[in-house]
Order: sequence, then C-alpha cells, then structure tokens
Amino acid sequence: MTISPPPGGQPPGDPWGPAPYQPPGQQYGRQFGQQYPPPGQPGYGAAATETCAFHPGRPTALHCTRCGRPACPECLTQASVGFHCRACVAESRANQRVARTVTGARVGQQPMVTFVLIGINVLIFLITAIQAGSGVDLSPSRIFQDGTLAPTLVASGQWWRLLTSGFLHLSVIHIGLNMLSLYFVGVGLERILGRTRFLAVYLLALLGGSASVMLFTDPLSSAVGASGAIFGILGGLVVVFKRFRYDMRQLIFVLAINLYLSFQIQGISWQAHVGGLVVGAAVTAAMVYPGQAIRKRVQIGAVVVVLVLVAAAVVFSDTQIGVRCSDITATQFVGCTGG
Repeated sequence: MTISPPPGGQPPGDPWGPAPYQPPGQQYGRQFGQQYPPPGQPGYGAAATETCAFHPGRPTALHCTRCGRPACPECLTQASVGFHCRACVAESRANQRVARTVTGARVGQQPMVTFVLIGINVLIFLITAIQAGSGVDLSPSRIFQDGTLAPTLVASGQWWRLLTSGFLHLSVIHIGLNMLSLYFVGVGLERILGRTRFLAVYLLALLGGSASVMLFTDPLSSAVGASGAIFGILGGLVVVFKRFRYDMRQLIFVLAINLYLSFQIQGISWQAHVGGLVVGAAVTAAMVYPGQAIRKRVQIGAVVVVLVLVAAAVVFSDTQIGVRCSDITATQFVGCTGG
C-alpha cells in the first residue's frame, strides 16, 4: 500500500491523525442560523454583535437562514432547513393555500353559528319566561306578544314578526326539542357550508316558513318556534347527502316521520315546516352544486333571489288578507294595540 504525499505546503505527518485546525470562520461558516465575519474583518473568530431586527437594542449573533435578518432566539422558528424569522414565517403562512370545502368554506373550521343561535333562543326564552312568570304559559310576556307571528298583524304593518317569531317558544319542552334538533342537524351542515352560508340558509328558511304561514293559515291564527328554520337545515342536509352520494335512508326516515307528525298533531304548523324545508333545500343546493369558477356568484344570486321571492309571497298574502287590526279592535286580539 502506498500513501500519497501531502498537498503542497502541508507538512508530512500521520494520515490517520487529526485534521489541521481551522479558524471558526473558515471551519463552520453560517451554521444553524449563525454567521461569522470573514477573515480580516473585526470580530474574526467570534460571534458578530448585531441587534435583533424585531427587538432593537437586543444583541444577537443569530440570523434568519431565509432572508439573513439578525434575530434573537425568541424571534426565530425552526424550519425544515435552518431557522426563519417572524417576517418570513408570516409570509409563508400568507402564501399557503387554504383547503376549502365544495362550498368555499375553510376545511376544519369549527362550528360556531349553531351554538350562537342556540344561545340566542335560550336567552330569549328565559327572558319571556321571567316576564310571564311561567315556563309553560308565556302568553303574558310582552316580548312574546310583540314577537308572535300572526298574518293579520303582519298585514297591519308589523313586519318584524316574520323574523322574531322564529326565536320564540311556547314552553320548556318546545324549546328543548327544537334546540336538540338544531344541535344534531346544524353542526354537520355548518361544517360543510361554513358559518356565513349556514347562517344564510337558517335565516332564509325561517323567513320561508313565515311566508308559508302567511299564505296558508287563517289570518287570525298565530305561530312561534324555530322549527321552520330547523326543517330548512334538515332539507339542506338531504341536499348535501345527495350531492356526495351518502346513504340517505336514515335521514329520509327522520324527515318523513317529522313531516308526518307535522300533519297529524294538532297545534303544529305544518305550513312553517314545509315552507322552511323547501327554502332551506333550495338555498343549500345553490351552495353545494355550482363549480368553483361560478360558485360565489351563484351563491349570492340564490340568496338574493330567494329573499325577493319570500318578500313577494308575503306582500301577496297581505293583499289577500282582508282583516286588519282596525277591523277587530273590539275582539282585543293580542298585538293589535301595537298596530
């Protein structure tokens, strides 16, 4: 075996011995975010004394391996290669592509609107129960009287009842069943639609149920409850199941049972249930079926068109109602004193 001679200028020695010593600036260079000044510069062989770009006055020898900014350990984040400063981390996150659902909502966004709606309904119920002094008969409550949906009162100019009636309930059992239903069907649909789109479906279904009550019930009748909006959410789930070809048998069975009970049990407003169901399904279809290129325009357009149709239905029903508060003041119909 022969041993090659050492390079020029290097003294001969044991080839298996330790390598010659090199100064830190030449041996390591920039490593793990550190930087050494080049030979011949002040501080050669020692860490540079610079200040953090994000904490002026805080000395540091560390640098961002992406942009080269001096940064203290608090301002550096470990990356796949080296360490990145705050500015580079923020820029990387801004450029990351966000995963979206078929409706354009963020994937993994936690449901919030469902719980807010439940909280609002429960809060209003507690207020009306306190005013009425009862949890089973809320009719003495002023809020209940001023918010109940009655076609005659709406035709007399009290338009707010179309919306407020959806947040009122008759008893503890009534609100309990409705809020449980809203939780079970609302969370899943909100994950697909996203918060804003889910709220749009809920409110339009509520108004659709109110418009159906205006069209198909006695002018002197009244209705309250969130069931119209909940049927709209249920109809939206049916559309989503159809869109993704999920097994719909259990969902259809639940919907069929609820619709059957709506027509069989006296005192339940099937008009609100059917109206909310139709509107909720229609709006959800506009949310989940359009392609990405036209998705936003179709969604906004569908919300506007449905809102206009609901308003037109209410206006038409008003023209068909011949009874106004001025005609029935002698009967002391609840709410006419405010008309």
